[in-house]
Amino acid sequence: MQGILIVTHGKMAEGLMDSLELIMGAQSNYRTLSLCHGDNINLFAEQIQEEIKALDTGSGVIVFADLFSASPYNQTAMGLKHLTGQKVRLISGVNLPMLVEAFNQRMLGTSLDDMYKSVMSVGKDGIKEFFEELERV
Repeated sequence: MQGILIVTHGKMAEGLMDSLELIMGAQSNYRTLSLCHGDNINLFAEQIQEEIKALDTGSGVIVFADLFSASPYNQTAMGLKHLTGQKVRLISGVNLPMLVEAFNQRMLGTSLDDMYKSVMSVGKDGIKEFFEELERV
């Protein structure tokens, strides 16, 4: 079972998981890390590496970050250089549909690479505008 780590600014990660568990029920083998005002960025980076190691049961870890090239994403990316033996995918732009897809794919026993592809597709295709969608019907 793949580990899932969500790293965000503020308490966004916790809020996303609260919503996901409302929809899907309690989940396991995931962690959330929040970078809040006054947090030590070096400690945050260490926590990311520790969580990746703890979550990896042999099937890899998928890390979701809120913003590309922002602190949670960058600290994860820099930390990946120091991790050996872990298969990790790092994805920015986390949203609830992406997480629902990741947890669904994990329940189905999908590989990390196939999970990553599916999550990326849902993330890219999941943003809709009501009136544009109405025109397609």
